[in-house]
Amino acid sequence: MTRDVVIIGAGHNGLIAAALLAKAGLKPLEHERSDRVGGCATMSEIAPGYHCPTLAHRAAIHPSVLRALGPSAGPLKMSRPDALVCAPARDGGHALTLWADTARAVQEIARCSPRDGERYPRFLESVARIGGVISALIAAPPPEIDRTTAADIASLLRTVRRFRALGKTDAYRLLRWLPMPVADLMGEWFDSEPLSATIAADGVFGAYLGPRSSGSAATLLLRGAGEGRPIAPGSMPPGGMGALGDSLAGAARALGAEIRLGAHVGRVTVEDGRARGIVLASGDEVPARLVVSNLDPRRTMLDLVDPVHLLPDFRRAIRNVRMRGTLAKVNYAVSVLPSFGGLRDHDPQSQKAALSGCVRLCRSIDGIERAFDAAKYGGFSDEPWIELAIPSIADPRLAPDGHHVISAYVQFAPYELRRTTWDQERERLGDTATRTIASYAPGFERTIVARQIITPLDLERTYGLTGGQIFHGELALDQLLLARPLLGWARYRTPIENLFLCGNGTHPGTGLDGRAGLLAAREIVKDLGR
Repeated sequence: MTRDVVIIGAGHNGLIAAALLAKAGLKPLEHERSDRVGGCATMSEIAPGYHCPTLAHRAAIHPSVLRALGPSAGPLKMSRPDALVCAPARDGGHALTLWADTARAVQEIARCSPRDGERYPRFLESVARIGGVISALIAAPPPEIDRTTAADIASLLRTVRRFRALGKTDAYRLLRWLPMPVADLMGEWFDSEPLSATIAADGVFGAYLGPRSSGSAATLLLRGAGEGRPIAPGSMPPGGMGALGDSLAGAARALGAEIRLGAHVGRVTVEDGRARGIVLASGDEVPARLVVSNLDPRRTMLDLVDPVHLLPDFRRAIRNVRMRGTLAKVNYAVSVLPSFGGLRDHDPQSQKAALSGCVRLCRSIDGIERAFDAAKYGGFSDEPWIELAIPSIADPRLAPDGHHVISAYVQFAPYELRRTTWDQERERLGDTATRTIASYAPGFERTIVARQIITPLDLERTYGLTGGQIFHGELALDQLLLARPLLGWARYRTPIENLFLCGNGTHPGTGLDGRAGLLAAREIVKDLGR
């Protein structure tokens, strides 16, 4: 039996693509090598009764995706935290909390710097206006270089109108900020180090960039464009991140898609330059008219497609897509809520409110830069910067009564270590993360019930993220828009006819927001004339 379409990988983009292709009248069959859907949006029971986000601890599914899915998505409720981010002080001093309520955030900032408190709302307003232009750029597929369509021209004109509507000041800022180091951008706006470092961290999250690297301001603006603010902590559904994958899978199934778990795809079959289906690692063949891959571009084109079907120049170009992972993950089960300096004098409810978003442990912009310096030379710093979330604050069911789970991103952790291996360094990484958290929350190490350590190598071999790169390709100016994944191949198509890409390695590549799956599905439906 020849299937309409087979989809490789049941991450969030693959599930969204499956749902929308089914909605268009196709009958997608999705194959996932693991025993659960969701990709990076999954949960782990790291100790009996302690359920923690395995990889991603936040998501920001774009409203356009939810509108496209319609009622099939069901009541996908996401809890919005009161605080965007909390930045505790290592010496027990004032813990800076940037609340979702701007007026409340200004009061917090003014305790560190009255001038910064005054400038913060103006910075947010400027970023929101600029973010509107960037959002317009990433809301539609990038134009094709060799054959621009009327739809491409219309989309470009809409973006130009939004750019002109910015006014001279913000238009100048947009053009000037994109290539800037995020450290320089912060230096132009703010005096206080806690505020500058807390915001700057978004410009290097998951990237092979330090805050003094050119283009890190573009990463900050790109990642914040979806929510119109420089810090976008995202949200989590009740039940944890795994509930997001389950909800998207439910939507796909309700619309007519079929999902097979434990089905590892070994290769894509190609005949006469056209994809004809897939072959599973078990040897079973699945013929199909279309093949859509949610894997990263390099894994799809170099591992699943026989090289005889691709020109050497294309293989060389796809091999050169930079995929240097910089992130590790340490998940904790703890017996009490961490007691961070600067929050100890708060009542329990106030503490939980301050810790309801992300918690960023970075002393300064220079501290983040030094952590990046270690990664550049094949090591990891004894003082990494850490972003953690405590999802059990919003959903106490994730841990036993009074206990908590903590999801911690540890950066910078390079995929390739120069003098050792990640299998040898696993426990030292966990100890370094624990010691760093304890330097902000004394006694933290004594509250640990269990921990789960996920190295960049684990991200590749266990979770299929080539190079440990969480975005399926670095977010850098030369790997965005028209060049994601490659110039000439930014519209989800590949040199193999009827083989498409829909993962984060394609435009816009902005993480757990679902827009790559949405846009890829629309392009496929357009090609089919449906």
